[in-house]
Amino acid sequence: MRLRFFHIRSLITLAGFFLTLALCGQTIPSGPLSIPVYHPVVLNPAYAGSKDFTHIAFTSKAVKNPYHQILSAHSRLMNSNGSFSKVGLGGYTFLEQLDQSWNTGLSIAGSYHYTLDESRLHNLSAGAALKGIFTVPKSSDEAVGDTLSSTFTPDMDLGFYYYGPAAFAGISVTSLFDQSRGYHLHGGYKFLLNRSLAIVLEPSLLISFRDSTLGEPTEITPFLKLYMQNFYVGTYVKSDHLFALFFQYQFPRFYTGVFLEFPWKGYLNDDNIIFELSVGINLGQEKQKFLQHRHW
Repeated sequence: MRLRFFHIRSLITLAGFFLTLALCGQTIPSGPLSIPVYHPVVLNPAYAGSKDFTHIAFTSKAVKNPYHQILSAHSRLMNSNGSFSKVGLGGYTFLEQLDQSWNTGLSIAGSYHYTLDESRLHNLSAGAALKGIFTVPKSSDEAVGDTLSSTFTPDMDLGFYYYGPAAFAGISVTSLFDQSRGYHLHGGYKFLLNRSLAIVLEPSLLISFRDSTLGEPTEITPFLKLYMQNFYVGTYVKSDHLFALFFQYQFPRFYTGVFLEFPWKGYLNDDNIIFELSVGINLGQEKQKFLQHRHW
């Protein structure tokens, strides 16, 4: 009992510290807010290896402008006896089209997972990622001329992450050596509504800011997911004129999902709509794991 109260008190203190650091600004590393939904390892390297299976996910924007794709993967290393070790590995690569150039990037993350209880239900992890971003000017853009050249920018991400049966919370710093480095706090809780039908409601909150926008209001984005067995649907509140909807269906070994964001009023075009398709593969040791409902 004393150990439990110590863990609860430690988590409350840690959450307060995280919140103090996070209440100052905005934005996430790259792309739209589907990243914390389908690619959490991009937001926080400590997320790598937090699941009991190897996870590979790919997301692509289905409209032309701006064009982007993200491929991510993460897994926990195994011990020689077949049990999970304390080390997780992950990474991602992305491609995005900007006004005058293409950005491509690669990141490799490592994490260490510490178990807070004997049943290994509550865990705390720390992670770091080394990444590089290549910027290549568009040769077909006459407005660019010869003023731009290809560049390579190395950088680093750091993060901490708590995860348990019902709650999760993490804090991270992305692009540590960049002038516009980002700080991100992301946490949520799963409320069990019906055990027999596997219905779970998960509200969560993402708070982000950058050094370059410290004088601007904090970007606070509430998320809401409703899980119904192997299917979930979700939304988030980004502004009063945008509507967002994302959903996913989990098959035994893979999932497929859709992410939409568009304005309530006006005509829809490539400049004001985000339409993404996402697929993922889960690889594990035991087939029985894939027969269970995984609310993640």
